[in-house]
Amino acid sequence: MRRTLLRLATALLTFCLGVVVTVISSVKRIETPVPPTVEVTLQLPFTPVATGCYPGQSVETSAIDQESFFPPKVLAQDQPGNQFRNHWYSKHLRAMHEESLYSPEGEWIESYRFLWLRSFHHPVGVRIWKCGSVRFISVKELDGAGGYEPGILKLDRKRELTPDEWSGFMRQLDDSCYWQLPTQDDAGAGLDGSQWIFEGVKEGRYHVVDRWTPQNGSYRELCLYVLKLSGLKLDSSELY
Repeated sequence: MRRTLLRLATALLTFCLGVVVTVISSVKRIETPVPPTVEVTLQLPFTPVATGCYPGQSVETSAIDQESFFPPKVLAQDQPGNQFRNHWYSKHLRAMHEESLYSPEGEWIESYRFLWLRSFHHPVGVRIWKCGSVRFISVKELDGAGGYEPGILKLDRKRELTPDEWSGFMRQLDDSCYWQLPTQDDAGAGLDGSQWIFEGVKEGRYHVVDRWTPQNGSYRELCLYVLKLSGLKLDSSELY
């Protein structure tokens, strides 16, 4: 009898173990899904890229009062001299219906302007700029005199520049290393002659160069190239 009960107990234990093993082997492993990797690209603030002479001695554009076209304390070392030049140049630009380049409104625009104020000849303003992939030039001439009162606008025309003309202008700009030129030089100014004022704004930075009657050098060549692009008919007696 005892042997029979022992055999039954052994058989029952063996059956239970078999059931447990079968259940465990039938359970599927559940894996925790791995979240996908997401690459994040940070949009950094735009900063001008230094190329050649740029940004050189340029300054960041900033808001100024509507009566002025130039940054404060940049056209002369002393305050009276700076105010005199600022007023003199600004009144001619205002008569041409020009706007200040030293403004935060156009920080993504590349634009240049040559203001030519000869003592006894008509004031001339030539502006070159690009809008997207298109480049333009505008030419304005007043009927006054650069050393006296500006007068009124007698010439106002605009056209598109060809790619070769723009490339030529860029070469002249690079050859002069414009952005590295100081605003003023040691030559000073004379009683009669002309002021050659060249402004530039690019990627939110502004620069101006002011020279009195330059006789030679790459800066003169840059300004003469701009006059060539303007199409103005000038004889040798007017180039001073």
